[in-house]
Amino acid sequence: MEVMWEKPSEGWWKINFDEASKGNLGPSGEIFIVRDWKGDVLAMGAKKIENGTNNVVEALIALTTIKIGKKLGAQKVHLEGDSLITIQAIIKESIEAWNLQNSVEKNREELSLCEDFRISHFRRSGNMEADILSKWDLTFENVGELRCEDFR
Repeated sequence: MEVMWEKPSEGWWKINFDEASKGNLGPSGEIFIVRDWKGDVLAMGAKKIENGTNNVVEALIALTTIKIGKKLGAQKVHLEGDSLITIQAIIKESIEAWNLQNSVEKNREELSLCEDFRISHFRRSGNMEADILSKWDLTFENVGELRCEDFR
């Protein structure tokens, strides 16, 4: 089943995020794309992590994207990713994945500072740009440096 990306509601910003890993403790690439309600890309960024697990890196990039969206001026944030474990951990009160506890709590704190927020899981096929860019990011040599481009 093909899933298509949809623009957020008027006044909202949608932030898609993804992670790619070579091994499940290995080099990881994380990516985010920030778009407004018209679908225009406002910013995108990438970061390579030397060693990480897929779920922890996914939770960390979610947190990074929320902070960047707010820094760019987003008041109503729709966070969208293809990691069901990460999305469920942020939404639920209890966290089954103990290694996500700290990151998930920080995600909730950041989101609570927004005027309004939504969080949703999105199949990888609908998050294709972020998925491709996160794998591409793994090819870079620089580790730990967030590259962010503001398109406004």
